Amino acid sequence: MRFAGAIERLPLHVLLPVAFFLVGLFYWYAAPNFEASDTVQHVGVIKWIAERGELPLQSADHDNLYGQEASQPPLYYLLMAGIFSIMDTTDFDDRFLPSPFPIIGDPLQLGNKNLLIYKQVYPPDLRGSSLALYIIRLVSLGMGAVTVGAVYQSARTLQPARPGFALLAAAFTAFNPQFLFISASVSNDTLVNMLSALIAWNMLLMLRRGFQTRRSIILALLIALAALTKLSGLVPGFVAALAALWVFRQSRERRGFMIFLGATALCCLVIAGWWYLRNLALYGEPFGTATMLDNFGRRSISPGQLVLQEFQGLRISYWAVFGAFNIVVDDRFYLLMDVLTLLSAAGMIRFLWAQRRSTKLISACAFLALTLTLGAALLMYWSTQTWASTGRLLFPYITSASLFLALGLCALRIPPALIALPLLAFSLFAPIRYIIPNYDHPPALAALPEAAAAADAQWGDLRLAGYELPPAQTWSPGDRIPITLYWRVEAQSPLAYALALSLLDADGETIRRFETWPGWGAMPHPWMKHHTIYRDDYIMLIPADAAETSEIQLDIRWYVFPDGPDLNALLETGQELESLQLPLGMIAAA
Repeated sequence: MRFAGAIERLPLHVLLPVAFFLVGLFYWYAAPNFEASDTVQHVGVIKWIAERGELPLQSADHDNLYGQEASQPPLYYLLMAGIFSIMDTTDFDDRFLPSPFPIIGDPLQLGNKNLLIYKQVYPPDLRGSSLALYIIRLVSLGMGAVTVGAVYQSARTLQPARPGFALLAAAFTAFNPQFLFISASVSNDTLVNMLSALIAWNMLLMLRRGFQTRRSIILALLIALAALTKLSGLVPGFVAALAALWVFRQSRERRGFMIFLGATALCCLVIAGWWYLRNLALYGEPFGTATMLDNFGRRSISPGQLVLQEFQGLRISYWAVFGAFNIVVDDRFYLLMDVLTLLSAAGMIRFLWAQRRSTKLISACAFLALTLTLGAALLMYWSTQTWASTGRLLFPYITSASLFLALGLCALRIPPALIALPLLAFSLFAPIRYIIPNYDHPPALAALPEAAAAADAQWGDLRLAGYELPPAQTWSPGDRIPITLYWRVEAQSPLAYALALSLLDADGETIRRFETWPGWGAMPHPWMKHHTIYRDDYIMLIPADAAETSEIQLDIRWYVFPDGPDLNALLETGQELESLQLPLGMIAAA
């Protein structure tokens, strides 16, 4: 009781959104501008509108920066284009430098995580178009803070006498690393998440207190704005309309029901209707989705296959998969969230049984469940049409998910702080441990460390000053071999060199190979300062199906990027080699 009283006295409706925003600044700092899923295309739509004053058209021309996002409703892009257009963004083309080596959608592959290369990563370069995008991301982060506040208020509306429950529900939103990451990016998800959470809150108020003209107008506006932001925003609006019908059946408030219906119809027609009519005129369909699939590819997969093959990715990406779906966190975090979800499911059964005679509470839970179920079902359907099974697409229904997680755990009498505080700690830790290392430039050193072995190989103007390798030993398939190389640029070259690292067996056959730039794709060698040593760390993963071999070598090559000749390695003795090879040991049978 003392704990509940202490929570009740805290202004959590303010503190939790502020805490979210402050934690979100870590993600805003850690992730460069273009490194969240589909951010490049979202920026492309904003840039197009800001520069041309018109919406982009869907096109099969994949060279358009906006890509498939031209199919999206435009509210977020229109708002952000206003920011982009008042900034000096003439340097955009100089800053938009796609990496040729990115690994997209496969978090198990090591390195080459960055979609673009950045001359200045940390601290963020707050100039020109880069500054414009960082400001847009701050605005998006503010939308995430409003979402957290709406989730908290929804929980207080559902169970006013349980502040601990509201704290935990908001914590499951505010300190979800994936939600933080997406909220700090350029994405229309941030706006639809906010509007959907506000719809859920006002729907719960309507279910508890009946119709009120002001609330009905607010809810109508929110539904229309969500419909103009993203198609997933239609789901909360549809469920809110069903909830209004339920309230009418229970109360017979005809006037209140008609005001809600009239306001919703009018707002949707005036605010969002033009977009769907535009789609009909341009593409012969109101949603534009078939045209998008025609232009960017369809797939055919059964729901059963989808669950078997992609549920794992959907599950973990609800909590923490960063970058272009290519950076994961420690498996123990996912396991912990699985345990909490299962405990919550058990607790929900207990809660629903205990509250079975509370019609208002059960009906509110039913509409929250309907929102989540419809949203998940539509996501599954969409994922059978195209590649879309990612957890962030469930965030428009995060109010339902967070409230149910909190309800179940509170029903088991688990102290909210026991979950909220570790979630907060991990959400602070994740950007430092998992995001920054994948984008940072290799560190510059004053001298070669004593632990490094000196080297005498040079490729053009680039010298290998030294290296650190584990002692030659017997490795097994699946092992990871840590490698550290120390580079020094001797002169400015007009050409960019690309690095190729390979594991070779005793016969000289390639076991594994990858191509990259220093910093595992983050820093082309012409950006290195002259006469400065850079530490460059890699991990060579021995394939699980690697055959036994009596000898393995690390093969180091450089070639002129993108498709120029290989550079010979020149030793200090004057000898030239096709590549430098360093012994690592052998591979034993699996």
